[in-house]
Amino acid sequence: MSQGDKNNSTLKSNLKGFMKKRWSLPVLYLACAAVVVSTVFVLQSPGDKEVATVTEEFSTNQNRTDWVQESDGEVTEVNQPTEKMAMPVVDPSAITIHRSFYDQDASAEEQQESLVVVNQSYSTNLGIDIVQDGKEFDVTAASSGEVTLVQEDPFVGNLVEIEHADGLVTKYSAIKDISVQVGDQVKQAQPIAKAGVSELNTEAGTHLHFEVYKDGVAVNPVSFAE
Repeated sequence: MSQGDKNNSTLKSNLKGFMKKRWSLPVLYLACAAVVVSTVFVLQSPGDKEVATVTEEFSTNQNRTDWVQESDGEVTEVNQPTEKMAMPVVDPSAITIHRSFYDQDASAEEQQESLVVVNQSYSTNLGIDIVQDGKEFDVTAASSGEVTLVQEDPFVGNLVEIEHADGLVTKYSAIKDISVQVGDQVKQAQPIAKAGVSELNTEAGTHLHFEVYKDGVAVNPVSFAE
């Protein structure tokens, strides 16, 4: 018998003896399990790092402000936070709502107070009438946008209309000393006129009639403005 055959015979004999022992199978099982777990850990570790890296980059991008240079060289900000509409006055705490928006869900008494009487006929108030102790006050843009209409009308009062993002349009009437014109780009809180009077609401005296439209439908300005 050659040396190699002798070694193989000895190895087989030792293996048979090992397998006959009662604890041999559990030991083999644990050894195999350890190999499998180690292999899985090694294979998954790079993937976990990659997921963590992607997650970190996403979180960073979420809080990052990007800037883009236009063809004319002007740098503009992208991913800007949405601008929340504000009341169209300098000091919201100083104003009073003389006549509220006509709300279908309001009480009968509130609805009656929101009716506009014109030549003994009634119509619903599509905005709010703002007063400030009977005094004149500055009217400001409720949100940034483009002036699309400037109109003189003694009945409803002179009118300014501004278009904003997200299908919003604001209308300011019963005003005077208008300082903007069609095509102007205005910023939020920028003065555009002063409160005045109108024949439509003589009871209010010096006031501002303010309307907000969302996709062409009149909505309660108080629900949109801070």
